[in-house]
Amino acid sequence: MEHFPFSFQQLLTSFSVILGSSPTAQSFLTLVVGWILCNGRHTLSAVIRAAGPEAIKSHDAYQNFFSQSKWSMDSLWKLLFIYLVKTFHSALEPSPHTSAPVIWIAGDDTLVKHYGRKIWGAGLYRDAVRSSKKHPAYAWGLNWVVLAMILKVPLIKDRFIAFPILARLNPKNSPSKDSSATENEKKKSKGKGRTNKVTTVTLMEEMVRTVAAWLPEAKFVFCGDGAYACMAGKKPENVTVVSRIRRDAALYGLPQPKRENTKGRKAKKGKRLLSPQDMASKAGKQWKTYNIDLYGKIVERQLYTYQALWYEVCADELVNMVIVRDPEGKSEDEYFFTTDLNMTPEEIVLCYTGRWAIEVVFRETKQYLGMNQPQARKKEAVLRLTPFCLWLNSMIKLGYILGSRQEQPLHIENDPWYPHKDTISFQDMLTSLRLHFWQNFIFSKSTFQDDSEKIGEFIIKSISRVT
Repeated sequence: MEHFPFSFQQLLTSFSVILGSSPTAQSFLTLVVGWILCNGRHTLSAVIRAAGPEAIKSHDAYQNFFSQSKWSMDSLWKLLFIYLVKTFHSALEPSPHTSAPVIWIAGDDTLVKHYGRKIWGAGLYRDAVRSSKKHPAYAWGLNWVVLAMILKVPLIKDRFIAFPILARLNPKNSPSKDSSATENEKKKSKGKGRTNKVTTVTLMEEMVRTVAAWLPEAKFVFCGDGAYACMAGKKPENVTVVSRIRRDAALYGLPQPKRENTKGRKAKKGKRLLSPQDMASKAGKQWKTYNIDLYGKIVERQLYTYQALWYEVCADELVNMVIVRDPEGKSEDEYFFTTDLNMTPEEIVLCYTGRWAIEVVFRETKQYLGMNQPQARKKEAVLRLTPFCLWLNSMIKLGYILGSRQEQPLHIENDPWYPHKDTISFQDMLTSLRLHFWQNFIFSKSTFQDDSEKIGEFIIKSISRVT
């Protein structure tokens, strides 16, 4: 680990301290080194080989780190969140009413393909990558719900960066399927009266409440796709929800005040309003033209905004509706809402488009960190391996940014066919860490011939290994 940048070493050491015993912390640091240096498939055996001289324990010890060791993944998540808030405090916008920061978070679920009938929590899920509107595709694997912190970092121009801060598994095998479950528990798990139903929405709601409790004085803006729009009525007080809304959603006006000396209860909703789609068709000249940041590009869009009561989801407060229209008619109208009535239309659209950064995280972690490649089967290992990969994604980004502040970052040369590239990607950050490691490892100050032979042997094996 001493061959990484000093700032990254300090960062890893602070996380290893909270894991408990010294052997567990040592296994943790070795696995981080191996995971970063590993090329090809990130099976645990390949990671241990990639760690080279750092891996001084037996193979079983590193396997047991995920399946048997006593450490909490949530403690790593919480410390990571604290580091992110401290590091990027100046980049976080303050709340207009208090001095507390406004933290943007985004959530989504992803399928980690993992074939095998004896894998705990695995099942048949819809594969969003291969599916279309008319032809859904399914794959066997693990369904993970992920929450990430969304930031704009000065080092990385013109785009949002997502840092995963929490992850939960939506398992197929519910508690009622365990052999130890009683008959009454199994009956309650079926039908409308089931008490232990777990969905992606309930897991996301739990994670949002957990993160909001880590920093209760801050204001959080949660953004999710239309599947998580129902969270608007179940959010904590310090959380604002931004999401899509159905084009045929049933919206209402505010209820009229109850007249004095009249019977009956007070009305909970007012007159039925037009659906968002019908409202857009009858907006007339009420559209306003804005130049908005849409996925990193400044484009011209027409926005129409109004307030309404979405009684079925958020019965106690109004929501701010925004309809986005392409003046050239190349794309269909889009419908968004937020529970914060003070957010401007541009902020609402920018917040939702910034959510795309979490989709980029899924691709980065699967492609470069092998999130779907470890062959874990036991419950404890399954619940730790994927979150560990997502946590490492955030750590690599955080380590690179901290290193660029304290040290001179390594220059990454662009490919000849990509001369116009002017931003830093996750692949560049990972490459920078690897370059720093290998340069320090190769050009060490050792003068002993035996050490040179060991270094050369390790490098040759690393380069020649077939993956």
